[in-house]
This record gives sequence, C-alpha cells and structure tokens, in this order.
Amino acid sequence: MANATNYLEEKLLDHILRNVSFTSPTTVYIGLVNDTAVDADLEAGDLTNEITGYTGDRKAVTFDPISQSAENGFTSNDSNIDFEYMPATTVKYLVITDSPTKGSGNVLIWSPAQNIRTTNENDMYRIPANGLEVNLG
Repeated sequence: MANATNYLEEKLLDHILRNVSFTSPTTVYIGLVNDTAVDADLEAGDLTNEITGYTGDRKAVTFDPISQSAENGFTSNDSNIDFEYMPATTVKYLVITDSPTKGSGNVLIWSPAQNIRTTNENDMYRIPANGLEVNLG
C-alpha cells in the first residue's frame, strides 16, 4: 500500500520543504471502498464510493515500528481489523483516513485491496495482522 493522496503529499512537502506545520493525526482509521471507485477519485480524496453498510464506523488501526527491506521502509497493521455485518458489496480499495466517521475527514493513503472480495449480507471482512503493508517507495 503506497499511494499517498494529493492532500497528504501537499502536507508532507509543505512540512518538510517549506517549514509549514503539520500535525499528524493522533489516530488513523481504515475504511473500505467499493468496486465502482477509480484510482483518480481516491487520489483526490473522494469518498463517494466508501462502503457504509457495515456495523460501526471506520476501524482504528495501529502499526508496527518501521522496518527496512532492500527497497524501502514499511510498516504494517499490528492486529486483525474486522468489519462486521457487511452489506452485499465488493471491496476493491482500502483507505487510511484521519476521521473515524464514514464519508468524512481526509483520506491520507489509499490502496487496492490485496484480495478483492465480494461480501454477502452480514459477512465479515477481515484484514489480518500484518496484512496491510504501508510504504512510500
């Protein structure tokens, strides 16, 4: 998972190169996006196609310390992330946001789902521990 949105790219560049303050979110959240979304919408932070039928809000996620591979630094989720009582839909993308509320806040990072999956009404969609790898390479 390595697609920073326009919003995050601008914030990081301003912070690093122009000394403009940027406070990272205290907590980040995972949301699910259906198969009608396109890459350009997610890059722009458009949440029109976010899946909203599962129980509760987006799921808070914590990440392991940064590791290095031969290519880049990366991190991954440190525990399972479960979306319970899904609607009948197809999960195509994942988004990391700065807000727990579906359809709100800023998308920071987006990615095609590692396993595009169609769920039936009341299924559970799980992202297993270490199943969401984030890198900027």
